[in-house]
Amino acid sequence: MTAIGGIPGCWSGLGWQQLCRAWEAKVRYGGNPDAARAAALLAVCSLTVLGDEGFSEAGEHVYTLRGEDGRLWRTTARELSYMAAKAMAWFDYPYGDPGDDAVKDEKGKVVTERREPVRGYVNPDWRDAMRLPQDTVEVDGVVFALPQLAISNLTWEQYRSLQPLVPMLFRQGVGEEQALQLQAQFTAYCLVPEQVQAEPSKDRFSPAHTFRFDSERAEQSVAFWQKQIEGGSVIFHVCFQVYQTAVQYYEQVYPLLFGGGGKEDPLRDALTGEVGTINAVMKYAGYRGQQEVYGSFVPHVFDILNTMAKEAKEIESINRKARSRK
Repeated sequence: MTAIGGIPGCWSGLGWQQLCRAWEAKVRYGGNPDAARAAALLAVCSLTVLGDEGFSEAGEHVYTLRGEDGRLWRTTARELSYMAAKAMAWFDYPYGDPGDDAVKDEKGKVVTERREPVRGYVNPDWRDAMRLPQDTVEVDGVVFALPQLAISNLTWEQYRSLQPLVPMLFRQGVGEEQALQLQAQFTAYCLVPEQVQAEPSKDRFSPAHTFRFDSERAEQSVAFWQKQIEGGSVIFHVCFQVYQTAVQYYEQVYPLLFGGGGKEDPLRDALTGEVGTINAVMKYAGYRGQQEVYGSFVPHVFDILNTMAKEAKEIESINRKARSRK
């Protein structure tokens, strides 16, 4: 282990290239966790397998590994898998360890998840689980804005466009072609390409580029992302990791909006009805048009809805007490 060293203790501790390589190993060897962890360890540490050096006394194949600094050492596949399991315990849980709420077998593999549908869990340190190592990524010469902490840079329009796609992504019976199309749509609506200003601003403090979401432009880029994903890009998985963890964080922070029954929480119903949500937010926050709401960032809209939900609860409680006195 001392020969390898320097392994981050979490997904967000990886650099962007490390992150993509680790996800590539997870996707490629998804059916073989030991192989996935070992491949990810090699990728994260930039280790090269030089070749098979024969057999150990126990009859196992022995391999020689070389690090970026040129150092060499010998190991078996079993030893490498063991080192990976110890050094990268976080690898099996990109959305955070499910902990005691999930049922696991004797090897620690999750057998039964605590609720359906669930694609991951909130890391105890949710900020760490949702942080990407950089703000943008360049794909085929185009710069895109990556989703940031708690998807705080996603607009309400993006969030609402992504919501109906998520349950479709992993439902049973989805064919490979349809799954690819859905992943491409998710990526297209999640990543916003840069817009270069037609004329550079004379104000040196003005940004040279802006990232503004446009649904029509996003829909036109679906074919582009489909080719990227077909070509082996794991950017969908990386973005989905951030999105899913953020959504589960919001479910914990705003239980009035996401928990309980619909009959008891009318504002929760508003989340499923776009017109009701937009009109309610417009009226409460004094927006002049629907597009102002759609262009607002997700945390801001949730804060407004959460305040409205609390006030509605307080009013209902006051009315209930008043009725009980009669």
